[in-house]
Amino acid sequence: MKKASVWVAILLVFGFVIYDFVSSSKEEQAIIEEAGGAINNNGSEVQFGASKGDTAHDFYLEDMDGNFVSLSDFRGKKVFLSFWTSWCPYCQAEMPHLQEFAEENEDVVVLGVNVTSSESSLDNVKGFVDEFGLTFPNLYGTDDITNLYDVEFLPTSYFIDSNGVVNESVIGTVTKDILEAGFALMD
Repeated sequence: MKKASVWVAILLVFGFVIYDFVSSSKEEQAIIEEAGGAINNNGSEVQFGASKGDTAHDFYLEDMDGNFVSLSDFRGKKVFLSFWTSWCPYCQAEMPHLQEFAEENEDVVVLGVNVTSSESSLDNVKGFVDEFGLTFPNLYGTDDITNLYDVEFLPTSYFIDSNGVVNESVIGTVTKDILEAGFALMD
Protein backbone atom coordinates (compact mmCIF):
# COMPACT_ATOMS: atom_id res chain seq x y z
CA MET A 1 0.00 0.00 0.00
CA LYS A 2 2.86 2.37 0.84
CA LYS A 3 4.50 1.75 -2.56
CA ALA A 4 1.21 2.43 -4.34
CA SER A 5 0.84 5.75 -2.50
CA VAL A 6 4.37 6.75 -3.50
CA TRP A 7 3.66 5.87 -7.16
CA VAL A 8 0.41 7.84 -7.11
CA ALA A 9 2.25 10.84 -5.65
CA ILE A 10 4.98 10.56 -8.31
CA LEU A 11 2.40 10.35 -11.09
CA LEU A 12 0.53 13.37 -9.72
CA VAL A 13 3.72 15.42 -9.57
CA PHE A 14 4.70 14.28 -13.06
CA GLY A 15 1.22 15.14 -14.35
CA PHE A 16 1.37 18.59 -12.77
CA VAL A 17 4.81 19.27 -14.32
CA ILE A 18 3.50 18.36 -17.78
CA TYR A 19 0.36 20.45 -17.28
CA ASP A 20 2.41 23.42 -16.07
CA PHE A 21 4.82 23.14 -19.02
CA VAL A 22 2.01 22.97 -21.59
CA SER A 23 0.06 25.86 -20.07
CA SER A 24 3.22 28.00 -19.75
CA SER A 25 4.07 27.34 -23.39
CA LYS A 26 0.56 28.40 -24.42
CA GLU A 27 0.81 31.57 -22.32
CA GLU A 28 4.22 32.43 -23.80
CA GLN A 29 2.92 31.83 -27.33
CA ALA A 30 -0.09 34.06 -26.63
CA ILE A 31 2.22 36.84 -25.40
CA ILE A 32 4.40 36.50 -28.50
CA GLU A 33 1.38 36.52 -30.80
CA GLU A 34 -0.06 39.56 -29.01
CA ALA A 35 3.28 41.35 -29.49
CA GLY A 36 3.18 40.79 -33.23
CA GLY A 37 3.50 37.07 -33.63
CA ALA A 38 6.32 34.60 -33.66
CA ILE A 39 6.17 34.28 -37.43
CA ASN A 40 7.47 37.08 -39.64
CA ASN A 41 6.13 38.16 -43.04
CA ASN A 42 8.09 35.57 -45.00
CA GLY A 43 6.73 32.73 -42.86
CA SER A 44 9.86 32.04 -40.81
CA GLU A 45 10.08 32.15 -37.04
CA VAL A 46 11.14 35.44 -35.45
CA GLN A 47 14.35 35.30 -33.40
CA PHE A 48 14.22 37.75 -30.49
CA GLY A 49 17.58 38.90 -29.19
CA ALA A 50 20.28 41.53 -29.26
CA SER A 51 22.40 40.17 -32.12
CA LYS A 52 22.45 41.47 -35.67
CA GLY A 53 19.36 40.21 -37.49
CA ASP A 54 17.37 39.51 -34.32
CA THR A 55 14.11 41.26 -33.54
CA ALA A 56 15.02 43.54 -30.63
CA HIS A 57 13.56 42.55 -27.26
CA ASP A 58 10.60 44.71 -26.40
CA PHE A 59 10.39 46.37 -22.99
CA TYR A 60 8.11 48.54 -20.93
CA LEU A 61 10.07 51.02 -18.81
CA GLU A 62 9.43 54.23 -16.90
CA ASP A 63 10.80 57.51 -18.24
CA MET A 64 12.09 60.42 -16.14
CA ASP A 65 8.58 61.93 -16.00
CA GLY A 66 6.87 58.77 -14.70
CA ASN A 67 5.40 57.71 -18.06
CA PHE A 68 5.82 54.17 -19.33
CA VAL A 69 7.42 53.62 -22.72
CA SER A 70 7.97 50.48 -24.75
CA LEU A 71 10.37 49.91 -27.61
CA SER A 72 7.44 48.79 -29.76
CA ASP A 73 5.97 52.31 -29.39
CA PHE A 74 8.55 53.32 -31.98
CA ARG A 75 7.86 50.55 -34.52
CA GLY A 76 8.02 52.10 -37.99
CA LYS A 77 10.93 54.36 -37.00
CA LYS A 78 14.64 53.71 -36.80
CA VAL A 79 15.90 53.67 -33.21
CA PHE A 80 19.29 54.22 -31.62
CA LEU A 81 19.10 52.48 -28.22
CA SER A 82 21.86 53.48 -25.80
CA PHE A 83 22.49 51.99 -22.34
CA TRP A 84 24.33 54.41 -20.04
CA THR A 85 25.13 55.46 -16.47
CA SER A 86 25.78 58.87 -14.96
CA TRP A 87 29.22 57.92 -13.62
CA CYS A 88 30.57 56.50 -16.90
CA PRO A 89 33.08 58.89 -18.58
CA TYR A 90 32.45 57.30 -21.99
CA CYS A 91 28.71 57.84 -21.58
CA GLN A 92 29.41 61.47 -20.65
CA ALA A 93 31.50 61.90 -23.80
CA GLU A 94 28.76 60.36 -25.95
CA MET A 95 25.77 62.38 -24.73
CA PRO A 96 26.43 65.66 -26.62
CA HIS A 97 26.69 63.63 -29.85
CA LEU A 98 23.42 61.81 -29.13
CA GLN A 99 21.64 65.08 -28.30
CA GLU A 100 22.88 66.84 -31.44
CA PHE A 101 21.97 63.85 -33.62
CA ALA A 102 18.49 63.64 -32.05
CA GLU A 103 17.86 67.33 -32.69
CA GLU A 104 18.93 67.09 -36.34
CA ASN A 105 17.24 63.78 -37.25
CA GLU A 106 13.52 63.73 -36.53
CA ASP A 107 13.12 60.49 -38.51
CA VAL A 108 15.29 58.59 -35.99
CA VAL A 109 14.46 57.99 -32.33
CA VAL A 110 17.35 58.26 -29.90
CA LEU A 111 16.35 56.31 -26.80
CA GLY A 112 18.50 56.21 -23.67
CA VAL A 113 18.21 53.51 -21.02
CA ASN A 114 19.93 54.18 -17.72
CA VAL A 115 21.46 51.14 -16.04
CA THR A 116 19.70 52.15 -12.85
CA SER A 117 20.96 49.28 -10.70
CA SER A 118 24.50 50.66 -10.97
CA GLU A 119 23.53 54.15 -9.83
CA SER A 120 23.97 55.23 -6.23
CA SER A 121 20.91 57.52 -6.45
CA LEU A 122 18.12 58.31 -8.89
CA ASP A 123 18.99 61.98 -8.31
CA ASN A 124 22.25 61.31 -10.18
CA VAL A 125 20.27 60.10 -13.19
CA LYS A 126 18.03 63.19 -13.32
CA GLY A 127 21.03 65.46 -12.67
CA PHE A 128 22.89 63.84 -15.58
CA VAL A 129 19.94 64.34 -17.96
CA ASP A 130 19.64 67.99 -16.86
CA GLU A 131 23.40 68.64 -17.01
CA PHE A 132 23.63 67.48 -20.61
CA GLY A 133 20.30 69.08 -21.62
CA LEU A 134 18.98 65.79 -22.95
CA THR A 135 15.63 66.13 -24.66
CA PHE A 136 15.41 62.64 -26.16
CA PRO A 137 13.60 59.99 -24.09
CA ASN A 138 15.60 58.43 -21.26
CA LEU A 139 14.27 55.49 -19.29
CA TYR A 140 15.07 53.81 -15.98
CA GLY A 141 16.43 50.39 -16.92
CA THR A 142 16.00 47.13 -15.05
CA ASP A 143 18.43 44.25 -14.59
CA ASP A 144 16.17 42.11 -16.78
CA ILE A 145 16.53 44.53 -19.71
CA THR A 146 20.29 44.96 -19.33
CA ASN A 147 20.63 41.17 -19.24
CA LEU A 148 18.44 40.71 -22.34
CA TYR A 149 20.60 43.23 -24.19
CA ASP A 150 23.89 41.73 -22.95
CA VAL A 151 25.03 45.00 -21.38
CA GLU A 152 28.40 44.28 -19.78
CA PHE A 153 30.29 47.44 -20.74
CA LEU A 154 29.14 51.03 -20.97
CA PRO A 155 27.93 52.52 -23.11
CA THR A 156 26.38 49.68 -25.11
CA SER A 157 24.16 50.72 -27.99
CA TYR A 158 22.04 49.25 -30.77
CA PHE A 159 21.02 50.44 -34.22
CA ILE A 160 17.46 49.11 -34.72
CA ASP A 161 15.66 49.40 -38.05
CA SER A 162 12.05 50.47 -38.57
CA ASN A 163 10.90 46.83 -38.38
CA GLY A 164 12.43 46.42 -34.92
CA VAL A 165 15.39 44.36 -36.15
CA VAL A 166 18.87 44.88 -34.67
CA ASN A 167 21.11 46.13 -37.45
CA GLU A 168 24.29 46.64 -35.43
CA SER A 169 25.55 46.88 -31.86
CA VAL A 170 28.29 49.15 -30.56
CA ILE A 171 30.26 48.89 -27.34
CA GLY A 172 31.87 52.19 -26.43
CA THR A 173 31.35 55.83 -27.27
CA VAL A 174 29.64 56.78 -30.51
CA THR A 175 30.01 60.11 -32.24
CA LYS A 176 27.59 61.98 -34.48
CA ASP A 177 29.57 60.70 -37.50
CA ILE A 178 29.15 57.08 -36.37
CA LEU A 179 25.42 57.66 -35.87
CA GLU A 180 25.03 59.19 -39.33
CA ALA A 181 27.01 56.38 -40.98
CA GLY A 182 25.15 53.66 -39.09
CA PHE A 183 21.73 54.92 -40.09
CA ALA A 184 22.83 55.69 -43.67
CA LEU A 185 23.67 51.99 -44.05
CA MET A 186 20.06 51.10 -43.19
CA ASP A 187 18.61 53.09 -46.12
